Amino acid sequence: MSLLRGTAFAVALGAWSMQPLVADAQTVRFVPHADLKILDTTWTNALITRNHGLMIYDALFALDSKLQPKPQAVESFTRSPDGMLWTFTLRKGMKFHDGTPVTAADAVASLNRWHKRRVDGTAMMAAAESLTAKDELTFELKFKTKFGPVLETLANPILPTFVLRAKDVQGDAFQQQNWDQIVGSGPFTFDKNEWVPGSKVVYRKFKDYVPRSDSADGWAGGKVVNVDAVEWVIISDQATAIQALIRGEVDVIEAPQHDLLPLAARDPNIVVAAMDPMGWQGLLRPNSLHPPFNNAKARQALAMLVDQTTYLTAMVGDMKYGKPCLAILICGSPNETQVATQSFARRDVARAKQLLQEAGYKGEPVVLMAPTDIAYLNAIGVVTAQNLRDAGVNVDLQLIDWGTLSTRQQRKEPPGAGSPGWNAYVTAAPGMLFFNPLTNFAMATPCDGKNWNGWACDEELEKLRVSFGGASTDAEKKAIVEAIQARYYESIPFVNVGQFQWPKLWRKTITNVAPGPDIVFWNLKKG
Repeated sequence: MSLLRGTAFAVALGAWSMQPLVADAQTVRFVPHADLKILDTTWTNALITRNHGLMIYDALFALDSKLQPKPQAVESFTRSPDGMLWTFTLRKGMKFHDGTPVTAADAVASLNRWHKRRVDGTAMMAAAESLTAKDELTFELKFKTKFGPVLETLANPILPTFVLRAKDVQGDAFQQQNWDQIVGSGPFTFDKNEWVPGSKVVYRKFKDYVPRSDSADGWAGGKVVNVDAVEWVIISDQATAIQALIRGEVDVIEAPQHDLLPLAARDPNIVVAAMDPMGWQGLLRPNSLHPPFNNAKARQALAMLVDQTTYLTAMVGDMKYGKPCLAILICGSPNETQVATQSFARRDVARAKQLLQEAGYKGEPVVLMAPTDIAYLNAIGVVTAQNLRDAGVNVDLQLIDWGTLSTRQQRKEPPGAGSPGWNAYVTAAPGMLFFNPLTNFAMATPCDGKNWNGWACDEELEKLRVSFGGASTDAEKKAIVEAIQARYYESIPFVNVGQFQWPKLWRKTITNVAPGPDIVFWNLKKG
């Protein structure tokens, strides 16, 4: 009997397995790494929401497979000789999904909301004098002080400069908006009537989308859609997902469980592809608002308890996919350095206990959040809980699904009985985002409480991070990076638990996959 016709699987997937969208040849069925719960692409850093945005919005710029910024919704741009005035012209013929034209006013409004929640965007706009629409398709960005990486900032791959209608982005950037009515500008439309949280998300080809003429490359290039629909199938059990892939009932798995990769690799009809050479960095994010981690010594203690090999073994099993790395701006990147790593090179429980005592910890419960539905993140949580217990910490390990965790991580209430507050949670981030101090949102430590949840506050580190935007030579960049890492190991706004690869899986019936670190659903074909 087909797996999708089996009773247990039908119950697990609900109505999805009973009602195919369209003819199989025209629909790609994709198992994402998490359930989609938040649609507001500005309010959250969650990658599942970013992926939703890539489907339905166009971005001003995007990175190609070599991580070079390329125009996307922008047709052309000019830069004044002194770099203080940038002029951008949008592509002609772009439409929102309601048929209205995409204008420069929409781009400016989108950027104005975007930059308030993006650490690189905030740094760029702090150096800017004005951002104005000049005509229907042209807008200008004028600077008052030097800022070098303008295109790299606009091409942020994880926190993209999506273009939305101006009237849809007037809300407070620090308040989650109800975006289920938002109209997109990209190659797919979001079928909100088919969206069943916990079960499926449906996207359909936008027939009036006009792609660029250049080839698809990374997140950049022409977004030519060759299928009628893409259906995200939410399968939290990875063994079930792998079996569905083997049987041809799903086509692509974004984040397969590492210990199941050998099973997939034995099937000649399945491609196993490690698409991202820089990999990912596993993280612990302590809450700097509340004890004990409002004290830097307690955060240092958390880092002192880390043995990256132990974490990576629990996360990915086969160390073929794991790499211990104390370079906080990613091993294998231009910003790799070993400055200030010596004190944290070996796990030291005794030193961690001493630091916790100096921080004033007296046995209070410490709420640690970890997801139940992402295996490698769950492993980070389990290892961390034991590490803390080894140091005498009273751990309250709370296991919840990732969608709930990604919402709850925004809460600032003090942890305690009946409170949604928390002390630390586990996550991970792509190396391509974290190797650059300006795009490394976990490294942003302004003391205004508007940075990434955890709200680390260290003005010295923040000043160093932002100064990277003004560096013009390799020597200047190297000096700033070394100073950043030295200060990082004093402040510990987050804890790195190791670097790892996260292969993608797809059936060989999926062809024309664009080169780059992620699966994108334009360009590819299903045959």
